[in-house]
Amino acid sequence: MAEGKGKQKQKRSLSARTARPPISRGKAIAFLAVTLSLPFVLFAILEIGLRVADYGGDMPAFEADMSSPTLRIPSSRLGRRYFPREQYPPSPPGDAFLASKPANSMRIFVLGESSTAGFPYSANGTFSRVLRDVLTDVLPNDTVEVVNLGMAATNSYTIADLADEVVAERPDAVMIYGGHNEYYGALGAGSTETLGSFPGIVRLYLRLQHFKTFLLLRNATNAVTSMFGGRRTAEDVASDATRMESVVGDQRIMFGGDAYKRGVAQYESNLTHALKTFRAAGIPVFLASTPGNLRNLKPFATSGIPPDSSATYVFDSATSVLASGDSLRAAEQFSRARDLDMIRFRAPSEFAGIVQRVTRESGSNYVPVLEEISRESQYGIPGEDLFLEHVHLNQRGYALIARSFYDALARQSFLGRKADLSRFAGWDDYERRMRLTSLDHRIAFHTVKTVTTRWPFMPVATQLDYRGTYQPVDLLDSVAFNASRGGMSWAQAKGMIAARYADQGDFELAVDEYDGLIRDGPQVEIGYRLAGRVLLGAGQPDRAKPYLEKAYSISPTAFTAYSLGVFAMQAKEPQRGIALFSQALQLDPAMPQALFQLSLAYGVVRNLQGARAAATRLAQIQPAYPGLAEWLSALGMPPR
Repeated sequence: MAEGKGKQKQKRSLSARTARPPISRGKAIAFLAVTLSLPFVLFAILEIGLRVADYGGDMPAFEADMSSPTLRIPSSRLGRRYFPREQYPPSPPGDAFLASKPANSMRIFVLGESSTAGFPYSANGTFSRVLRDVLTDVLPNDTVEVVNLGMAATNSYTIADLADEVVAERPDAVMIYGGHNEYYGALGAGSTETLGSFPGIVRLYLRLQHFKTFLLLRNATNAVTSMFGGRRTAEDVASDATRMESVVGDQRIMFGGDAYKRGVAQYESNLTHALKTFRAAGIPVFLASTPGNLRNLKPFATSGIPPDSSATYVFDSATSVLASGDSLRAAEQFSRARDLDMIRFRAPSEFAGIVQRVTRESGSNYVPVLEEISRESQYGIPGEDLFLEHVHLNQRGYALIARSFYDALARQSFLGRKADLSRFAGWDDYERRMRLTSLDHRIAFHTVKTVTTRWPFMPVATQLDYRGTYQPVDLLDSVAFNASRGGMSWAQAKGMIAARYADQGDFELAVDEYDGLIRDGPQVEIGYRLAGRVLLGAGQPDRAKPYLEKAYSISPTAFTAYSLGVFAMQAKEPQRGIALFSQALQLDPAMPQALFQLSLAYGVVRNLQGARAAATRLAQIQPAYPGLAEWLSALGMPPR
């Protein structure tokens, strides 16, 4: 028995030695914290690694302008946020603004879709630039910047997504013109890129794209779904002739149906979200209604049953009513026909009420573009006199949108800026300042024809390959067609036609093309230089000089330095002439005319050594230069 007690005592002693002491509360909490934080640490490590590797590249709203370190522009990579599978996604126009905002300035950002981007004009068709021209005139004490962020095939999700980044650029006002792409634009209710029925979730998705880890997950998901045929591949998208085809998922959307209601809800939700963001930052917003072609565009698709709900039936009835002289009733029926159209590439009439409601509730400013376009249209009904197809306007139409925004801004006393209305040049003049030439209109013509010869303007079975079958009729048409189909850039097309005009002696037409380049890129030197060269060749030095001075101020070239040197000599400023001719020779050491003029300039200031040195150099390079032999003799030098 004593032996048994001893064994029990020995077991208790062994158990006491091997048992772990109880974990303290602090250690338990620390262990739990490490366990819970481990996924976040791994996420951070992965995120940092992906950022170091620049996975997926950057998709900023704005970036530095490569032509000048003092400027910023909308990013050409911005569209990748909304079209991750497209090889060439849309991008905004390249409106530059100062990286450091001036003290006295009017900085406006313009948000919207392809109409805001000026489609179908390659450049200079945007209403925002017309507005910039007017404000630059009437606000002489302010630096005016109007920056366009319009992008094709986007909608109110893009407007909401960009709001915070626009606020960071310190705008004085934001202007919004959009609504036609609400269903088929990226992430819209009927789009191939849709993510569901809850706008808040879609906006969260767009915010999460700023994380590289999320991009990795998104791309992996897209790759898997594409393998099983659940998603369109990049090759599928690229094969479409127009972006209108590539963005449409649910083609037919019944008026008042679930998909229709989702589009209405997302439009109002996104506008409300964006306006709330801008209002919280104290930024005034000018929100416009969006008109479309009602009078001259038959509905794309119709239900047919019963007849009174058929879009085509109502449209035909409206046409008959208009022919009878009742334009008011016709306008109502044309509007209803548009609403009943089951292919929704035009904003329904309900959107105009949403725009008015959200502007009123947010304390923003309503811009009556719909009313302005209707007032200026034949019969008071928007049609082909202002629209090129379904929603995109012609030159006059875009100028009218600019006028609507200008009037709205004037009603708000230009947000406290001192305006000099005596400097207002008139709307006809501002429309001419758009610098849209015959080439620009021809490019737009081919672009529109490419769109309107395919679905939804024509049934898929009868649609045409316009770009594959069209035969240009002359050089201008050929260049315009090539630019429209992407065979050359717009700037290359302008330069080619301008050079042809100059060769033919059509100097004014050549300068018009160069003026278009200048308007699109006012910070780029070449347009000014080429226009100045043409005017010199036309014997118009007084008109040429301002162009050459501007080109020289941006980036001196041998030609501009030499030309301005000649002007300096004519103005009896030989010292400036010597400096300019010397600079021309630094840029082009073998420029014979600069050497000759430099020698003459040295002679004027009685610098015999300099005159002889320049003349000697010229004799070595081009001994037969006109007038050189006589000048060498005058300098007391033997002829070469």
